[in-house]
Amino acid sequence: MAEGKAGIPTAPTDVTDVDPVWDDWETPPRVPSIPELHVDGFDGPLDLLLDLAERQQVDLGRLSALELITQFVAAMQRLAGRVTLERRADWLVLAARLLLLRSRLMFPASPAEAATAEQDAAAEELRLGEMLRIRAAATWLEARPQLGQEVFARPRQKQDGRTETTMALLEACLVVLRGPRSRPETAPLYRPMLMPFWRVDQALARIRELLAADPLGGELGIFLPALEPETGQGGNRTKQARGALAGTFVACLEMAKQGEIEADQDSLFDSIRISLPQPTFQTVQAS
Repeated sequence: MAEGKAGIPTAPTDVTDVDPVWDDWETPPRVPSIPELHVDGFDGPLDLLLDLAERQQVDLGRLSALELITQFVAAMQRLAGRVTLERRADWLVLAARLLLLRSRLMFPASPAEAATAEQDAAAEELRLGEMLRIRAAATWLEARPQLGQEVFARPRQKQDGRTETTMALLEACLVVLRGPRSRPETAPLYRPMLMPFWRVDQALARIRELLAADPLGGELGIFLPALEPETGQGGNRTKQARGALAGTFVACLEMAKQGEIEADQDSLFDSIRISLPQPTFQTVQAS
């Protein structure tokens, strides 16, 4: 290198005239003091984001937890061989505090909101399950042979809409011209025959009538009415007998409850005897 006045080296005039000491000089990369994050709503170092989040000066709801974790892990891997373990441990503590604040926004603030969230989650799970079943059914139906594509049926014959004959048309016109007198009568309606059953009021009257004639009465069977013979018009003698027995028994219980009669039974499933109450006599001892 040439020297100028006062011994000061002059700048090289040729680009090839370069000092070999500075020929391969490279600026060493700067090691960051803390990882920087670039997410939606924030662009800067990790410690600044944590400080703003703790002072509630940044909206953590806009920050993606997955994006925070992804960028932090990438920074830790990139600076693994250039940053000491102690500094990386400090970064990990800061990231954990930040993710803790972010995760609190994902949970309900009160037990009532938690119960509501569980109900909503259960309803959403049922809805998703129903949707999966519907999709499975649709897939199954779609896989079946389709009519007109994989399966072909015999073509339908066209039916003539004029099914009635000319004679039927003339008969209908004749009915209209003759008026209402020539129209057929209304079809008879089916009316089921009501079965006559022995009512409770009839049983009460019969029991009182028979006990008035014979106060000692007798078994329950003598108070049953005489059934009419089978007529074949929808009657059922067995049902009538059961109805008469039930009505008489209910009437007997009602009269015994009111004290009008006495009903006795020696043993279980034995015959029931009905009679009028017998007067009680008191014996008077002679003095």
